[in-house]
Amino acid sequence: MTRKPAALLLALALICSLAAAEGTGSVCTGACSLPFDFSPGRPPLEEGFIGEWEYSDPTIHVVLTTGREEDCDWWIADVQIAHASQLRTAAADNFQSEMTIPAVTLADRMNAVVACNGDFWFYTHRGYIVRQGQLVLNNLHGGRDVLLIAEDGDFYVEHKARAGSVISTIEGKKIINALFFGPVLYENGAVGTEMRYKDMAWQEKAQRMAICQAGPLHYKLICCAAPFRGSAGMTLPQFADFVARQDVLLAYNLDGGNSCALVFHGQKINDRENQELRDLADIVYFASAYDPEAQEGNP
Repeated sequence: MTRKPAALLLALALICSLAAAEGTGSVCTGACSLPFDFSPGRPPLEEGFIGEWEYSDPTIHVVLTTGREEDCDWWIADVQIAHASQLRTAAADNFQSEMTIPAVTLADRMNAVVACNGDFWFYTHRGYIVRQGQLVLNNLHGGRDVLLIAEDGDFYVEHKARAGSVISTIEGKKIINALFFGPVLYENGAVGTEMRYKDMAWQEKAQRMAICQAGPLHYKLICCAAPFRGSAGMTLPQFADFVARQDVLLAYNLDGGNSCALVFHGQKINDRENQELRDLADIVYFASAYDPEAQEGNP
């Protein structure tokens, strides 16, 4: 099991900077956290949206960028939050149902500031899957890496996890979410070496999505376009190389292809002209924890 290095001072500086977030004129003086359950986040402040590509309130700051690499379009959401509970997961219905719905619909229901597709949790009926602190599935077979997200928001990885190899706490911290797709694309300063995943189309140029930790309570959602209208798509090794250059500590591959969706301010922002989007079983999302009414009267 591996993890990124700790940086407590950076985390404290981040929280202080979010508490004075631009555009709100407010300071978050309360706990500014959300429950670890399946409830939605706080509704984003409409005035928190700064143009088309940014959101800021006292608990979350999101900046989106886009560009082109090796004839392939890409999009990155850079996310900083004040509390780990703002990194959340949700299902189209619940985690006993195999319902799917559009990504934008699910993101809107959960009041997501920004969201991406998850791991299509029921696709293989295998894995170690925890959502919002609840164990959904424990049926490991040793073929894939598992991403574990602890209650403080830190990312850990169990490589090619087998039955009994994954524990519910790490360094005394409870696992809040566990994602089962992979592989790990980047960790410990190096690109991952295990790319030939079964049923992953690793050698094909395709849409791809990664969730990354860049620092304490600092994350990046990174995706590339499909081979469509002049964009080439990326093989899994190409995508891993690209992600490794985006100043992240740990990057994990999520479901891609027609599941690939990056949603911001009620819109899918990646590959907008490509309408071949699969309905989703689940999303990973970042929510605001700011309650303006709770801040009234606080000094």
